[in-house]
Amino acid sequence: MTPPTLRRLAPGDEGALMAFYNQLSAASKRTFRPIGPVALPEVCAGIVAANTDGVGMKYDLVAITDERIIGWSWLWKLDTDEPLFGLAVVDAFHGQGIGTMLMTRVMQTAREMGLPTVYLTVVTDNTVAQRLYEKQGFVKYDEFVGEDGLLYFKMRATVDGKR
Repeated sequence: MTPPTLRRLAPGDEGALMAFYNQLSAASKRTFRPIGPVALPEVCAGIVAANTDGVGMKYDLVAITDERIIGWSWLWKLDTDEPLFGLAVVDAFHGQGIGTMLMTRVMQTAREMGLPTVYLTVVTDNTVAQRLYEKQGFVKYDEFVGEDGLLYFKMRATVDGKR
């Protein structure tokens, strides 16, 4: 295996993004499903287009090794006051620092964009993710029950350095 490289989604990545998402385990999809239970071609095409059409509504970063996506992190809703962060890594690559690499780069991009705050939601029993988010400065500020019946924390991080 070659070491992963990080890069922004680009035209031609639609199929690789769909393959990445659809290979996530049921346990991973329980806690990460921003586009539903299954990635569809048109949804993945829309995500790639939102990164490349100059609109700037999404910033998606992927970790690639051996020509396949093994991790995906993003900032969405960049045109709102509550930009959202998301992160997933293929199960076989958990615990190898890929999530940390992706998150560090995406949060640096949030700073470069001048975003004052970034938001996320996390299932309350996903303690591994919570620890990673807390290391990047995220703090819990609310909780709610999702449409799936699971309890979630709302978290936010101040990224512009102001408190």
